[in-house]
Amino acid sequence: MSTDDTSQTMSAYFTALGKGRFQQFFTDDVTWTTIQSGAVVRGAGAVEEAINGLHARMPDLSTRRLVSAQGVAYLEGTCAGTDGGERLPFCVAYDLSADRIDAMRAYGNIASLMPPSP
Repeated sequence: MSTDDTSQTMSAYFTALGKGRFQQFFTDDVTWTTIQSGAVVRGAGAVEEAINGLHARMPDLSTRRLVSAQGVAYLEGTCAGTDGGERLPFCVAYDLSADRIDAMRAYGNIASLMPPSP
């Protein structure tokens, strides 16, 4: 997968992400791993639900420029802490296969913002 293909896929994904319906950008066995807690969510529907739940708990979300390379992408950001204190920094690493995301890893202190597992 070229860098341009990766960038185009991620751009389309983030457009869909803003609408809350984006699992079409995932492989069927996609994983979301929250590195801080070690929690793993598997499957396109479950990952979409977890990300929507996470975003609902991330007040004042702010991201920086997306960085893409061949089959990988990285996004840094911050959000307001739940106690109104310091902003919480995070980074999400994306692995892509063909034109779909097959793994995501979230780094940073956002485990407490993840929705409870079903």
